[in-house]
Amino acid sequence: MRDVETQRDREYTSVRTILKRYVIDDGWNVPEEIIADIELKIEQSWDEAVREVEMLKRKHKGNWITMGIAQYYRQLAAPFLAFHDRQYVQTIRELGVELREKYGVTELEAINILNGYHLKDYVNKYYMIKNLIPAGFDAQSICDMVLSEYGYPQNEDRIAL
Repeated sequence: MRDVETQRDREYTSVRTILKRYVIDDGWNVPEEIIADIELKIEQSWDEAVREVEMLKRKHKGNWITMGIAQYYRQLAAPFLAFHDRQYVQTIRELGVELREKYGVTELEAINILNGYHLKDYVNKYYMIKNLIPAGFDAQSICDMVLSEYGYPQNEDRIAL
């Protein structure tokens, strides 16, 4: 029996893993055409997400920000922010412009970096764009949406058929 399970496990790519875990292993008798529809919608959504991140990468100007760079600018800004009660004054504004021009971050991101807010989030955002990793892709929600279109219950209502 283990050989059959191993072979079946190998048949499912990363896209089908979601189907295997939530549809097949739960004992559902979902027709192949529904599984094919789920796969098609997941693939289309993935392709759209990849196109979007590719566009963001093409639009990006400058170098890519890293945690070291973000922390460096945070440390540069710290004395000025403390002295000016966190106001966005001339020196801080110049550092923000430099961040935007050198690393392609937005003005709000530059302000937050200088204040030490959300550094990991911004570094992660630009890392994902640089490496063409789509953000917010959720194969499970696509699977659930297609199954609900065909009249299958939502995740929390599912029981093996």
